[in-house]
Amino acid sequence: MRTPMHTRASVRPPATAELPKVDPEVAVEKAEFEKEVAELGDIPEAEYLDEIYDIIDAVVSRTDDPTLPALTVRTWSLSIFFGFLYALVNTLFTFRTNSITISPFIAVLLSYPLGHGLAHILPKVSVFGLFSLNPGPFNVKEHALIYVFVSACASPAYALYNIIGQRYQLYEENLSVAACVFFGITTQCFGYGLAGVCRRFLVRPAAMLWPSNLSTIALLNSLHKPDVDPTLPTTRLRFFFYVVLIAFVYEWFPLYIAPLLTAVSLLCYGAESSSNPDVLRVLGSAYQGLGFLSFSFDWSLVSYWAPITTPLWAMINQFVGLWFFAWVLTPIFWVKNMYGKDYDLGALPSEGPNGTGYFPLGHAMNTAALLNKNGSYVRSRWFVDTNTLTLKEDYYQEQHPIYISTWFANLYMASFITFAACLVHVGLWYGKDVWHRFRTAISELDKHDIHAKLMDAYPDVPDWWYIILLIATLIMGIGVCQWGGFQLPWWGVLLGFALAAISILPIGTIQAISGQQIGLNVISEFLIGLILPGRIGAVMAFKTFSYMAMYQGLFLVGDLKLGHYMKIPPRAMFTVQLFSTVLAVIVNIFTSFIIYEGFGRTADHVVDGDDTSPLVWKIQVDPPVGWTANGYNVFLNAGAIWGAIGPARFFGPGSPYSSTLYGFLVGAVLPVFPYLLHKWQPHSFWHLVNMPLITIISLDPGTTLSMLITPLLVAFGVNYVVKKYHHAWWKKYAYVMSAGLDGGTAIALTVTFLAFSVQADTTYFPKWALNRYDVELCAPAYYNDCNDKYKYDPDFNQTTDPQCQYFGYAS
Repeated sequence: MRTPMHTRASVRPPATAELPKVDPEVAVEKAEFEKEVAELGDIPEAEYLDEIYDIIDAVVSRTDDPTLPALTVRTWSLSIFFGFLYALVNTLFTFRTNSITISPFIAVLLSYPLGHGLAHILPKVSVFGLFSLNPGPFNVKEHALIYVFVSACASPAYALYNIIGQRYQLYEENLSVAACVFFGITTQCFGYGLAGVCRRFLVRPAAMLWPSNLSTIALLNSLHKPDVDPTLPTTRLRFFFYVVLIAFVYEWFPLYIAPLLTAVSLLCYGAESSSNPDVLRVLGSAYQGLGFLSFSFDWSLVSYWAPITTPLWAMINQFVGLWFFAWVLTPIFWVKNMYGKDYDLGALPSEGPNGTGYFPLGHAMNTAALLNKNGSYVRSRWFVDTNTLTLKEDYYQEQHPIYISTWFANLYMASFITFAACLVHVGLWYGKDVWHRFRTAISELDKHDIHAKLMDAYPDVPDWWYIILLIATLIMGIGVCQWGGFQLPWWGVLLGFALAAISILPIGTIQAISGQQIGLNVISEFLIGLILPGRIGAVMAFKTFSYMAMYQGLFLVGDLKLGHYMKIPPRAMFTVQLFSTVLAVIVNIFTSFIIYEGFGRTADHVVDGDDTSPLVWKIQVDPPVGWTANGYNVFLNAGAIWGAIGPARFFGPGSPYSSTLYGFLVGAVLPVFPYLLHKWQPHSFWHLVNMPLITIISLDPGTTLSMLITPLLVAFGVNYVVKKYHHAWWKKYAYVMSAGLDGGTAIALTVTFLAFSVQADTTYFPKWALNRYDVELCAPAYYNDCNDKYKYDPDFNQTTDPQCQYFGYAS
């Protein structure tokens, strides 16, 4: 979930407890790894490094050629080209209802022939005796640096949600562009100084494995080896382009020609004839409900879970938890009014299918909306004083208690469960391992590490580089928050820094060993919400600072470990990471401004009766196009909950949602059961039961839920059936196919957005069976019929149509 339970969309293969790629392009089964870890408790520290080297040596070379150039003209030109493109396109995709992030593996594949092409084209001449335009063949170190650069650009800055929310959604247009840019750079680079200071503990020791890097190394190595296999029909690169072309052509169907393919919601088809149609619609709808038995044939939705690159065991864990929360727990809570008023939320006729259509099912379920004591929709900015970014106490008292949908509340509860479960799970399964390896790292550090010795051939980055960067970003952060309009006092920045600084080493150690990261977003929101209640601007800024300081720091530490494995000169890594991070932030911010102001700004259109706003996201008027800026809406509503209202009021005693706090207790207890059962039956499947993976629901409320079945079917088909029966094909093409599907889909999304969605009058594909107003056909029939007439028939006269005479249109 992006916010408040956000984990930034991963641009690498999933970092889980599984050790991917101990053999190039072949994942090690988690069962074997868990078994090894479970037996490590009595192994002396000296044997840990031997065990680690067994894992690393299958992928990482024990030799190095220091004469290979890394930071070349080819590296810079391809990195900047792809990095700029990724930063721009992935920023655009943050406005999608289901936000997606295009994987940097596409750039890895495309830069391979381009790098070799530049090696043939560029003249071999020296520039002022400083560097050569063409130092020789394109090599794997250049390729790895391109990946590092692009991966930093591929994930849009988290500060975007803060900036767009404050500048546009809360009407703070006096928030200067310079302040926004400095805020973005500071929050993204804040953790880099921490990462550098901690690198001697989190990067150099062999005990710090960072298993998610092994699959990236395997892919890079495989591209730089001969691609000759007479049993397989074509090269990886040619196969990639075939898949891109097919995906591009196909995506036009769910995106434009036949939107029904985005959500084939079977349960809804029988709702009209049912004795209880409301329940079937809420359970079955993917857009407004819980997506039970809803299938998606749209890769832009399916790819959210990375079903081809995520291990099958991890997919099963995640989807078991998803299904339980979405299809078992939430319907029970909804029917039983667990949070006081669940069933009545969104049920007012004026907001239902015969009114504004804000809740076309007649109930509020899969939505990020806030609702008042009457169950009526209220915008979060209505109870925020936009001049001071504080709570309008009088308005709040008139409307309180503020409600959220059952699904939204359960997502909060799931985040509380996950936080506690992750701590306990890592302690039980990896506690001895983490302690022994950390103790080994402290006592031995890199004394006997061959990779550290090879890296000693290159000049290291002095600590004072990182310290200066840390001090500079800290000062910049205090300045931009205190005087730049973000309203976080200077001590709040220092508190956020302290929270991240205390957390980065233990959490980084856990992630380096187990692949699991414990996020600070929930704790940071709780902490600052209690200290500064009623101040939405300060709370949003604090969350961005503290959360991203640790998250971005560990993101960069992971890349530093990749450079360590690939024997990339440390100063080249420092330069590439810092430059790419700053470039990405600048592109992210200006792109988001252009998109919001150019495509979303309109003064003559009223949304939901809000005629006081000079700025609305006009594409949001027509939800089926899939560009509702849902992530930004969720971030703002989370800011209202944790900041304006505050955790004491929203989750405290007497509030409707106080019971969600029991999630912390539940999360602390749940991991104990599979651990004890594994001890009782060590050869059973209990070592595969990962409670943090089961309980983490990385979805925003309002996300289209038709992708709760199809991705698991794809994962089973590719990573079980194909892998088992056509292993050679799977080994060579599986990751490439995933990258190709992502690439073709990204191109189709961009073209359809620019061609159709941004026009004043959307150009609709001619109406037919798979292209209705409510694309999944879950709303009442008259809702679809009347909106279709209004949408497609220019001669339609409402007053003469008996079915639609008294109908209030959603648009």
